[in-house]
Amino acid sequence: MRSKSSPPKPDLLVLLIAFATIGMAATLAYQIGLYSGVERTPIAEQAVAPIDFGG
Repeated sequence: MRSKSSPPKPDLLVLLIAFATIGMAATLAYQIGLYSGVERTPIAEQAVAPIDFGG
């Protein structure tokens, strides 16, 4: 019979899931904070009319 049992060890899978969840939440919060105040710029502008090409 044991006199004192040690506390159970934490499950490694639970620790891994918790670590991954915290990491993803921190990354998402960082990206939201980084891009929330930025004014959106257009990805592309209208091309030059074909008449203006040439030399």
